[in-house]
Amino acid sequence: MTMKRAALLAGILLAAACRGTVPERNAPPEQAISAILIGCKTVLPSGETRNGRIVVNFESEGGRQAEVYRLPVKSGENYLYLIEPGTYRIAPTRSIFGFYQPIMNVVIEGRTYSLPFPRDLLRQHAYEIKPGKITSMGSLEATVMPALPGQKPTIRVRLDDSPQARRNVVQSTIRDMMDPRKSTDVRESALAWSRALQISLMDLLAEEEQRPLYKPAR
Repeated sequence: MTMKRAALLAGILLAAACRGTVPERNAPPEQAISAILIGCKTVLPSGETRNGRIVVNFESEGGRQAEVYRLPVKSGENYLYLIEPGTYRIAPTRSIFGFYQPIMNVVIEGRTYSLPFPRDLLRQHAYEIKPGKITSMGSLEATVMPALPGQKPTIRVRLDDSPQARRNVVQSTIRDMMDPRKSTDVRESALAWSRALQISLMDLLAEEEQRPLYKPAR
């Protein structure tokens, strides 16, 4: 390999690292590795569609030593991504030079919708990703609002991290173990993570039981 090609390859790898890497999906657990579960839902004025795509970053603390992951998700699917343990927050995607991109682009039915990166996602609590465990984040939801005459449609993006949404993602992944329509990788991954999935489900069920049934009067 010539010096010029080596320098070019190094530049490409550096740019990819600045942008963030897509974590391994549906892989069996390794020693001291963790995983997150996240789903996706896209809705048009005519109803829900399975033809949509959203990308966010998932970044740890630590400055230059931080882990920077890109999380691409497609509507109607649940994603089990392998993540290094640590404290993470949802963040905007980055350019190839590592700069945060203030605009989020969501693709639905082949059309790209743009919006400022949602503040609610930036304000989302930090996630403590612990070794050997699965953290269910819930589901990213993009909803296209009906457009008024002469105006462009607007889009809203939020993370549904309610206990029910987080439980649904876990239960759906557990069902994948027995679904012959799913790929072998998905079924084998769910089976390999079965113990961690069951623990995550039990934790979520306990969390729902502890929630108050009514709001106290002020």
